[in-house]
Amino acid sequence: MAGETEQGSRYRQIAEQIKQAIHSGSLPPDSRLPSVRTLATQYSVSMTTALKTLRTLEDEHYAVARPKSGFFVAPRPANKALPTVINEQAREVAPLDEQTELHLAMLGSDCRVRLDLANGDISLYPVKKIGLLMRQMGYSKPALLGNTVKGTGYAPLKNEIARRAVDYGCNINADDILITNGCIEAISLALRATTRPGDIVAVESPCYFVLLQMLHNLNLRVIEVEAGPEGYVNVEKLTALFQRKAVQAYLTINNINNPLGKSIPNEQKAYIARQADENDVVIIEDDIFGDTAFGERRPFPMRAFSPNAILCSGFSKTVAPGIRIGWVHSSNYMRKIASLKYTTSMGTSVLSQAAIAELLRSGGYDAHLRKLRRELKNQIQHMRQAVLRYFPPGTRVSDPEGGYVLWVEMPIGALNVRALFLKARNAGIGIAPGHIFATDHRYDHCFRLNAGFGWNAEVEQAIQQLAQWCQLSLPAGS
Repeated sequence: MAGETEQGSRYRQIAEQIKQAIHSGSLPPDSRLPSVRTLATQYSVSMTTALKTLRTLEDEHYAVARPKSGFFVAPRPANKALPTVINEQAREVAPLDEQTELHLAMLGSDCRVRLDLANGDISLYPVKKIGLLMRQMGYSKPALLGNTVKGTGYAPLKNEIARRAVDYGCNINADDILITNGCIEAISLALRATTRPGDIVAVESPCYFVLLQMLHNLNLRVIEVEAGPEGYVNVEKLTALFQRKAVQAYLTINNINNPLGKSIPNEQKAYIARQADENDVVIIEDDIFGDTAFGERRPFPMRAFSPNAILCSGFSKTVAPGIRIGWVHSSNYMRKIASLKYTTSMGTSVLSQAAIAELLRSGGYDAHLRKLRRELKNQIQHMRQAVLRYFPPGTRVSDPEGGYVLWVEMPIGALNVRALFLKARNAGIGIAPGHIFATDHRYDHCFRLNAGFGWNAEVEQAIQQLAQWCQLSLPAGS
């Protein structure tokens, strides 16, 4: 009976994924849908389940059956668009199933070709400079190591963060900044200070998988708002949730989002911020990738448009992944955040804070950022062109405005990315499978690639190998 129930829900999951592709335009009207045999093979389901998937699409007028030809996307009636689909029902983020838990556990483990993370090779970072600063300051200021770690952080670093914030539109009081053990701790503290178990949080979709699991661990429910064709959250659908009081908070990576790599335009940020303020929705912003933006001007955070927004960031994506120094700013919740910090991890290494403060003060950080952005842009473009060159026709790949990663979307039904992930890992190639970026199966045909470890012959060969496996997974004649 349990097996029947699982198969019953599986056909609905596959059908919903195909409907999403139809709405997004990935499957235009009159295009051929995967055959029964192809669906059964790609999704590891029975022929009966695969046929029921296609019959369900036909019953709901998304597909038409043509004798001896198969199933095709239904023609769109003149002057009538397909209904917009958004799952506005709050979901509990389910505990990780065994396979997803395996995937997440493997993401951080060593492999031959690192295409799975969202950071770069050690050569991208000023590690020698930071190491020198830490040695010098540890020698000249032994109190940085010997004193008790207390308070909200190293004052010179907080002053430098506040000074730099002016450049991206934020007037921040250094007293309202708390230094954390990485940006992830900053986000966790912000969520704990502003929400209660059972509250509903809006997130962008696809959503960085660590944030989804954090929401699960805090017993928070989510509504996933899919990105529009521009690559950032659908602003109309998001603010409609605010207006209906459907969510208590909005957790966002609105600058260089992960995994799509896009930023919300300023006028849209201002509108989102205004709607959040008017409807008592707390904005919690992860701005960890803001400094990696490729443009001439760093994008503004949401905090630039609302003093109520909570801003979280850090230096692990720019100075060094091993420097776990993050920070959180809030005008309204700092007392509670500081209290939670004290009872969670008490403090953060002061010597690391002091070294980063000196890097910021001396101008070394800005010089480093110019080089980092230039290198990342070059590496992203090399990998993106390779994906477009080697992967099968119909493959879609994001065009990031900063950061480290690319989002690859295969035609619906053409690829079982879960199987691809394991095959690639066995060959020493790491990728991030798409299903971990959502609470359902909508991204089973997608995966994320990291360009941060440089472009060389080994990386190109890995891209070619992935492309070959994807080509082999396509139905015959495609």
